[in-house]
Amino acid sequence: MKFLYARCSTKEQNEARQLEYAHELGLKDNQIFIDKASGKNANRPALKDMLSRLREGDEVYITELSRLGRSTKDLIDLMETFEQMHVEVHSKKEAIDTTTPAGKLIFHMLSAIAEFQRQIILENAAEGREAAMKQGVKFGRPNVDEDALNMALYLFENDRTKSVKEICEKTGISRSTLYREASNKNVYRGKLKSNK
Repeated sequence: MKFLYARCSTKEQNEARQLEYAHELGLKDNQIFIDKASGKNANRPALKDMLSRLREGDEVYITELSRLGRSTKDLIDLMETFEQMHVEVHSKKEAIDTTTPAGKLIFHMLSAIAEFQRQIILENAAEGREAAMKQGVKFGRPNVDEDALNMALYLFENDRTKSVKEICEKTGISRSTLYREASNKNVYRGKLKSNK
């Protein structure tokens, strides 16, 4: 059987180009596996599902190596798994066919390059954050007004006449912050008039 594995790492990306390749190959829906997740590790549901269905002689198609993964270690581990299962891998962009020694060599070289590119991106992002912090840009959650938070927690615990929505509107504290801080400080709420 032939299978196609597709992956999109962000909500903005879409798998249309990868699905187009699946249709070129004449694959049906049950032969297509799609993950919407980062390629930094192999812990992806659709990938695991596909691996569980593979049998000796099957073929896996990808549009490019980076769809299968961005970590050299994960890519090599996956390739070893495919080899042990006697499953062929074909990458359209890199024109890789892992049934040949040349295809295996190219696969290892390109997977190392893919990881190198990922490390460069991470380093650039870290340098950008550091430069922004030096210019006073703050990262993480914004500081919460302690007085407003304490008032929200007091109302949450003691005023059963106000809904959570009303407490948040009155104090300017978000619902998620209120619930998180109430949980952290073991503040509990009795029966509510309304939880809207």
